[in-house]
Amino acid sequence: MAGTSNVPDVPVPSPPPVPRVGELDMGGTHVDLRARALVAAIVPPPRFGREGEVLAGLAAAQAAGADLADVSLEPRLVGPASRRGALPVVARVNDVAAADAARDAGVALVLVAPELADQVAERGHPQAVVVDDVAGLEAATRAAARHGLPVAIDTSRRAGADALAQEAVAVSSGCRIVRTADVRRARRVVEVVAALVEARRADPGVAPVPPA
Repeated sequence: MAGTSNVPDVPVPSPPPVPRVGELDMGGTHVDLRARALVAAIVPPPRFGREGEVLAGLAAAQAAGADLADVSLEPRLVGPASRRGALPVVARVNDVAAADAARDAGVALVLVAPELADQVAERGHPQAVVVDDVAGLEAATRAAARHGLPVAIDTSRRAGADALAQEAVAVSSGCRIVRTADVRRARRVVEVVAALVEARRADPGVAPVPPA
């Protein structure tokens, strides 16, 4: 509430809602997205460029409770993480060539900006449309709807109440992947929103999911 907390004001996106993607195929693993979002833990770049550091980051992501490991690194480091099989591996990419390289390295899903979604779809790569701010959800929605894709929010450059507010608004608006450096915070957000969504399904009289 304005004036009574430190939670920043975050604009709530206007309709239409994020596409209703019911199921996501992650390399043969089918995930029900109707009421839950996935947490993608960012595996940091290795200080010494070693594969072992990346695998240690993958293990840490799994231990923290992530659903996905975001290994947005060079292909020689993505490959070992993908083959380890601890968690499905995703990568955020900035162009079609990077999407091709990530898929060749074994990622289950590439995260792309709205303006790249059509080009990546032509390549047949599994993808999600990612934005860095809830203000971009409407454009992401339009791009995702053309191909039946999920939408992701990237809060990795945010912290504290700002990140919490962005995640809460995004997930309650239909985002189904949260890309984050703080797995435990994002996990709390997605679980609370999932519980509220399920409650609304069971009892339509339950109040709508709050935006933040």
